[in-house]
Amino acid sequence: MPSRNTRILTVGVFLTMMGIALVAPILPLYAREFGVSRTGAGALVSSFAVARLLFDPIGGVAADRLGPRRIMTFGGIVVAVSSVLAALAPNYAVLVVARVIEGFGSAAFGTAAMHTIITRAPKDRMGREIAFFQTGLLGGVAVGPFIGGRAAELGDFATPFWIYAFMGVIVAYISWRFVEDVPPSGKSLGELWRSAGSTIRTPAFAGLLFVAFAMFVMRAGARVTLLPLFGSEELGLSASQIGDVLAISALVTVLIINPGGWLVDRVGRRPVLVAGMALTAVTVAAYGQMTTYGGLLGVSIVFGVVAGVAGIVPPTLAGDLAPEGAEGSAVGMYRMAGDLGLIVGPVWLGSVADTGDFTMGFNIAAGLLLAAAVVGLFMRDKARRPVAQLRRDV
Repeated sequence: MPSRNTRILTVGVFLTMMGIALVAPILPLYAREFGVSRTGAGALVSSFAVARLLFDPIGGVAADRLGPRRIMTFGGIVVAVSSVLAALAPNYAVLVVARVIEGFGSAAFGTAAMHTIITRAPKDRMGREIAFFQTGLLGGVAVGPFIGGRAAELGDFATPFWIYAFMGVIVAYISWRFVEDVPPSGKSLGELWRSAGSTIRTPAFAGLLFVAFAMFVMRAGARVTLLPLFGSEELGLSASQIGDVLAISALVTVLIINPGGWLVDRVGRRPVLVAGMALTAVTVAAYGQMTTYGGLLGVSIVFGVVAGVAGIVPPTLAGDLAPEGAEGSAVGMYRMAGDLGLIVGPVWLGSVADTGDFTMGFNIAAGLLLAAAVVGLFMRDKARRPVAQLRRDV
């Protein structure tokens, strides 16, 4: 059974991710109501991700300096206030500002929550704690669009933002009321920034940042961007069939992720990382070779298993490698690498798809994952190895 803190934070991340996901289906449509172009609608989506990218390291340092509970509570309040601003936005410019502020709030909660888990969780159970936390994240992502689309139909495009605001209030309340805080590190801002800088320069953590970047380029670029376009334009699939392909892997991941956490703790980080990245690379490359709906479904089932297990390892390693007293700073840098992949992936692989070569796009994502597997080969770590020794591995 996960710790009490992890169970509470899983509820928090479920609500936060459900809020993000429930406004996702209506964002471009809401933007178009203000008369902006499709590019402007896309910029509204990107503004949230850019804000998260910028605030991840700041939120991590703030969590070390002030304690993560304060930062999580602050994040929930910011999400609530910014969602109200988005719901009442009189024009497109205010809507963009609201989305940027929402990105700050989301980053604050996510970074501080992960900081709390890796600080409080026993090292030999961290894989299972992280896996349980990720079930909340995946559940929120799965449920959010379903609720958001129907809420907009029953009300208007502002209605999902009002729901998101209410969730932000709940997240702020449970964070302050129920989460066991981690005492502030007592380090100055300068010491925390220097610690973050020295952590990034260690070979093991630098490798971890590359692994996170590769994973999120694949998720946002190959899965979210290329796969729907490939299914529609190359295979002639309907929207519902494409939805089935994406949904089946998400469902399989939810089912496998907790046993995967046990595997990460039992077998060790390195073997699961190397095997998981390599097998995920094979499945991503296989997408581009499929010619039927059934083939895509079969690959997605395998993808859900291998990518679901592999995805547990990077945040677990972030906990292993984070320096004592500066865990938030390390988590912020790790999350920044992932968010950079979220921004770069769709643009990079989408531009490859514009040439008409979907296979090349899938192969680029697969190549990044194979490179991540090679990096993992040089990370000599086990779940029960002392943390000081983990930090020295390469």
